[in-house]
Amino acid sequence: MTGLYDAIAVPFGWLLGQFYNLLGNYLVAIAVFALLVKLVLLPSAISQQKSSARQIRLQPKLRRIQERYKGDKDAQRKIQEEQQALYQREGFNPMNQGCLPLLIQFPIIIGLYGAVYKPLTYCLHIGEGTINKLTELVNTYLEASGGSKAVGRAVEISIIDNLDKIWKTAVDSGISEKVLQSIKLFGDKEFKIFGLQLSTNPSFKVLNLLILIPILSFLTSMASSLISFIRSKRTNPNQANNATMGCMTFGMPLFSLYFVTLFPAAIGIYWIINNVYSFVQTLVIGRLYSPEKVIARTMVEETIQRRSKEANTKLIAAMKSKE
Repeated sequence: MTGLYDAIAVPFGWLLGQFYNLLGNYLVAIAVFALLVKLVLLPSAISQQKSSARQIRLQPKLRRIQERYKGDKDAQRKIQEEQQALYQREGFNPMNQGCLPLLIQFPIIIGLYGAVYKPLTYCLHIGEGTINKLTELVNTYLEASGGSKAVGRAVEISIIDNLDKIWKTAVDSGISEKVLQSIKLFGDKEFKIFGLQLSTNPSFKVLNLLILIPILSFLTSMASSLISFIRSKRTNPNQANNATMGCMTFGMPLFSLYFVTLFPAAIGIYWIINNVYSFVQTLVIGRLYSPEKVIARTMVEETIQRRSKEANTKLIAAMKSKE
């Protein structure tokens, strides 16, 4: 599984490193990375908004189907068959209302997770040979002081944490002070928030300022969920009163509260920024692609297509009559 994480991390680490080199600030690089992800997923979000509007338009027809078979002993099967036939005629896929954007986020989180643990590789572009040499020196120091060796993802973070302890040994072994100074500057300035490392997991068991990350994650997720719920209630009261809708509205912020404690603080910051972008996106898309506007455009397009089809039918009939 570690190999899979590392493989997924390569493109995300490279991209995060490019933003860091361009902007010179690690947290700003994460914010720009999150914005890019949001822009990539924007067509999917617009498609979902349009799909939601089309579903609203189909509600009267769906209600008539349910009323038609009310009291029928085989009602459920017949209603499902009629609904599927209606969806097929209308070219509507209810699966488009699913959680695809959320599912796409998970490989992104995994990739960013791997990238966060390798800042020397992806952001400072320090060679593998130098990192291996520094790892040996750090592990020698840790073992000599009664600690455990750094392995796996912890290696590069351990180098940042213990750089002062191995500085002289590193210089004596041939590693340039310029490289060591770049690592120290990054660790002291860029890889910290509230004075704590971005590789640290926020925890409710350890009371420090990192606890603000899950709290802000919850609040920003709740804001985004509430605005979506309010819009759904206004445009489609039946769907908004659905238990599933309520569960998603209030369940996702609670999930967000817990979710960010599973990952390093940098991932939590990414998640908070993503929630803020989602809130803004919901407002903008809701205004540009409101159900009323989408339904009106759809009706105009359908009218144009119908008249075009009628005109073609008349033209073909006229040509046949001349023959």
